[in-house]
Amino acid sequence: MSEKNKNSWNEGAAAYSAFLHSENFMKNIIQEPAKAFHSTTWEMIHKFVPDMKGKKICVPSSGDNHAVFAFAMLGAEVTSCDISENQLANAERVAKKYGWEKSITFICQDTMKLDGLPENSFDFVYTSNGVHVWIDDLPGMYRNIYRIMKHGGTYIMYEIHPFHRPFDEALKVVKPYDMTGPFESESEITFAWRVMDLMNAILDAGLSIKHMEEMFAEKDYNWPFWISYADIAKGVTATKEEVDHMHDWRNNPMAALPNWISVAAKK
Repeated sequence: MSEKNKNSWNEGAAAYSAFLHSENFMKNIIQEPAKAFHSTTWEMIHKFVPDMKGKKICVPSSGDNHAVFAFAMLGAEVTSCDISENQLANAERVAKKYGWEKSITFICQDTMKLDGLPENSFDFVYTSNGVHVWIDDLPGMYRNIYRIMKHGGTYIMYEIHPFHRPFDEALKVVKPYDMTGPFESESEITFAWRVMDLMNAILDAGLSIKHMEEMFAEKDYNWPFWISYADIAKGVTATKEEVDHMHDWRNNPMAALPNWISVAAKK
């Protein structure tokens, strides 16, 4: 499973980077690192890790590395782990462009294993949105997150809310909530974990949950939540009025559900 997904991400890394590492995206993060996070998740991070300076932070499944860049700008020593060598190479290129390379270590590693990362070594571990859909071994992922964290360390996750997984982009129900996968296409294998799957994996690993938030999508007129990444990359846009329309649950039933979930836990 991991090998198939790795190949898919390697093949799509160039287009992904061209979009998410563009000046349009990067300038906002550079001006204000908190922009790399949902505002509620950022409040949680600031509460549990108020001072990043000198902290050792690991970001498994680092993807676009926006969080990695933000942590580096805030003074942390960051380890960015991802299964895709091409994703990491693109992120390293961006880090060198902006002078962050001394603060970031890039390691090609599976989040479910985190081989080579020493135990009890990180003050903070963070996973961003879109991680869990690729994970076939949730217990393994969280056992290794627990293993690499220092005693007293913090874990925070930010993720698409599992309530969205039964629906497609046309708001049609395509599966029961408790059908978790695997779902295999020609290029990838994904999962649709439930809230209970995430919580039980975190708790069974030995982490203590301290806080949880269920959040609605923030209005983003440049990247509306209900327009897919693929469509935006093709140039699809929406007017301010159209975005406002999307965020009104009376027009868009999905707006009545929380879009995101964020959890803070301690070792």
